[in-house]
Amino acid sequence: MSGGTSSGSGGTPAGSGGTPAGNGGSPSTGGAASGGAGSGGADTAGGKSASGGASTGGASGTGGNNLGGAGTSTGGSGGNPAGGAGSGTCPATVLKAGDSNQTVKVGTLNRTYVLHTPTGYTGTKALPLVIDFHPLGGTGSQWEGSSGWKSKADSVGFIVAYPNSYNSNNSWNVGMCCQDAQQNKIDDVAFTKAMIEQIEGLACVDSKRVYATGCSNGGGMTYKAACDLADMIAAAAPVDFRCVYGGTTSSPSCQGCNPKRPVSITHFDNTGDTSLVPYNGGATSFPADCPPGQSCTGMAFPSAQDNFKSWQQIAGCTGSTSALSGHSACQTNSSCQGNAQVSMCVQQGGSHCGNYGSLMIVDIAWEMFQKQALP
Repeated sequence: MSGGTSSGSGGTPAGSGGTPAGNGGSPSTGGAASGGAGSGGADTAGGKSASGGASTGGASGTGGNNLGGAGTSTGGSGGNPAGGAGSGTCPATVLKAGDSNQTVKVGTLNRTYVLHTPTGYTGTKALPLVIDFHPLGGTGSQWEGSSGWKSKADSVGFIVAYPNSYNSNNSWNVGMCCQDAQQNKIDDVAFTKAMIEQIEGLACVDSKRVYATGCSNGGGMTYKAACDLADMIAAAAPVDFRCVYGGTTSSPSCQGCNPKRPVSITHFDNTGDTSLVPYNGGATSFPADCPPGQSCTGMAFPSAQDNFKSWQQIAGCTGSTSALSGHSACQTNSSCQGNAQVSMCVQQGGSHCGNYGSLMIVDIAWEMFQKQALP
C-alpha cells in the first residue's frame, strides 16, 4: 500500500448530499431523517436541528487539551491507561493546524480523506487519532461539519481523519452491505489501514490510541475496522448501524468477525428508527446487499439489543450489564477479556444519525476512548 500525499485537491468537495432513501437510494447522509436522506451532513435537510443536531464537541469534564508538554494527557478521570509517553515518532515536518486534503494509493485506487489537526497543534507530542466514517451518500468533508468530532478535537487536543468512500455512490463495504462498494468488492479495510499508516508519517500520532467511529453505513465500517484491524484500532464507537460482517441477506450478523484481541465498543442507537436500520431489527427500506454480479436487494438487520449481545460474546464478556456511571441512557459490561468494555447508549425516540447532541455521542465516545489503549 504505497502512495504519497497531496494537499488541496485530494479531498472530496462538500456537496448537497445523497439520494432519498425512499427511492432506493442512500439513507441519511448525516441528517436526522426517518424516511429520507439528509443534505449530506447536517442533522436535518436544512441544517442542524435544535434537538438532534451534532454535538458541539465542547470540552467535557474528563480532561483538558492534550497539546502541551510531553507524554500523554491524563485526561482527568478518563485518562490514558497506558500512561507515560505517547507511542509514536513525530515527523520533522510539522503540519499546520487545521484541515488538509490527503491521498493514499490502495491497489489501483487513489483514496482520499480530510485530515484535521487541532488548534494549537505543534507536532511535538504524540496525540490520539479518531477516524470518523461518513454515512452512506455523504462525504468526509460534509460529515466533518456535522458530527461534532472536529470541535471536540480542537478543545481537547487530538487528530481526526474523515475518509471518503471510493466513488460518487459514497458507500462502504462492510460485509453484507452496502451498494457499489460491496458489489465491487472494494477493500475499505485496506484503505483504512493505509490511511492510518500514512497519517502516522504525516502527523505526531500516538499509535496505541487510534479510534474508529461513524454513523449509518459509516457505523458499519466502524464495526468492520474493529473486526479486521484490532491490532490498530484501540476502541470503537459505531452509531445507528449493526455489525453485518457475515451471515446472509435475510439474517446478517457479526458471524466471521474474529478480532485479534477483544475490542471495546460503545454502540449508539435510537428507538425512533423503524425503517432505515430498525432498532428492533427487520427489513431496511433501502437496497443494501449487493452480491457480486447481481442487483442490490433489501436486507434485514439484527436488532440493536441482539447486536449488543453479539459483541459481548465476541469480546468474551461474562455476567450481566449495568448502568454506565453518569449516563442514564447507557448500559455497559466491563467484565470482558483483555480489559475490554462493551456498552450501548440508546436515545428514546430520535432519528437516524440525528441524535449526536441529545445523546451526547461525541462526549460519551471520547470518555470511553480515553479508557482504552492498545497493549
